[in-house]
Amino acid sequence: MGSFLPSIQRAVIVQEDKTVAVETVLLDKPGPGEVLVKNAAIGQNPGDWKAIDFGMLYAGNGLGYDFAGHIAALGEVVTSWKVRDRVGRGHRPALESRQISEEFVLCMIARESPLVRIPDNITEEEVVTIPLAASTALHGLNLISDIPKRAPLAGGRRSSGVAPFAIQLARIYKVITTASPKNHALVKSLGAAVAIDCHASDVVEQTIAASGRGGVDYVFDAVSEGSSYELGLKTLRKDGPRKLALVSPLDVSNLDQSVDYYFAAPIAFLDLDPDFGGLSLSRNKAEYKLGLDFFENAPGWLQEGRLEPNPVTVSGTKLVYRVAETPA
Repeated sequence: MGSFLPSIQRAVIVQEDKTVAVETVLLDKPGPGEVLVKNAAIGQNPGDWKAIDFGMLYAGNGLGYDFAGHIAALGEVVTSWKVRDRVGRGHRPALESRQISEEFVLCMIARESPLVRIPDNITEEEVVTIPLAASTALHGLNLISDIPKRAPLAGGRRSSGVAPFAIQLARIYKVITTASPKNHALVKSLGAAVAIDCHASDVVEQTIAASGRGGVDYVFDAVSEGSSYELGLKTLRKDGPRKLALVSPLDVSNLDQSVDYYFAAPIAFLDLDPDFGGLSLSRNKAEYKLGLDFFENAPGWLQEGRLEPNPVTVSGTKLVYRVAETPA
C-alpha cells in the first residue's frame, strides 16, 4: 500500500454491552477482488443501531453501511478500478474474518463489485444519503411490485430517509405520502401525487379520500416504529390487495391477518442469508440481481437528474459525517 496510508487507524467498534467505542485497529490490505477505500463521507442510519440490537453485529465488529471516498489501493485481479477513482455505496463486509470492513473508519476494505462510480456532479456527502435508504425502498417496492400502474400507494413519512427514494421509485404510480407541511413541495417534486400533513388528526380520512377508491392498495411504512403501521393499515382498501411493507421486523401475529406483511431489508441485495435476531431471510438471486442492476444504473441516473439524493442535514433527511472533519 502507498506510503501515505497509516499502519493503524481509529474505528468505531461494537462493545460487549451493545454500545460502541472508538478503538485503534490495524489497517488491513485488500485481498484478491478487493479495494481499499479512503472514506471522505459516511452516512449514519437507524440500521446501524438496529444491526446491534437485532444481534447481527457482535463485540469486536465494526459497523456502518453508507460510504463514499476514493480508492487508495487495489487488491490482486482488480481490473475495473484504479487508484483515486471516486466510489461509494453500501456494502457487505469484505471478509467475515476481518475486524474492520465497515464504514465508521478512515480506510476500509470493500469488494470491487458492486461499487458505484461517483459522477462529477455529485458530492461524496450526497452519495452517502443513497445506498441504504434507496435499497430499502427498492426492496420494499419490489416485494409488492405486482401493483398495477396508477393503483394508489401510500408511503411515509418524509422524516424517514427511505421515504424520498420510495416516492421516486414509485412515481409511475399514484403516490400519497405523509409529510410535514414544510416538505410538501419537496415530496411533490420527487413524484408524490398527494402530500398530507403527517400531524393531522384526520390523516387516515384524508388518505382514503385522496385515493379516490375507498382506500389505498398498498402501504410502504418507511418508519415502522411506534404505531406508524397502524395508521397505514387503516388506509388500506377493504377489497384491495392489502399489502404492507415495513422497514423493521415486527411481530405481526396479532395484527390484521387480512393483510400481507413484508419486511424491506437492503441486505437482501447483498447475496447473504441474514438473521435479524431470529428472523431469517433466505438469499434470493433475483433480488441480488435487482440490486446490482439498480447500482449499475444509479451513476447515470444521478448525472441526468433522474435520481435525487437526500438533502444532507439532520432533521427529516440524512445525518452525514465528513471524515476529515470528524474528531477521533
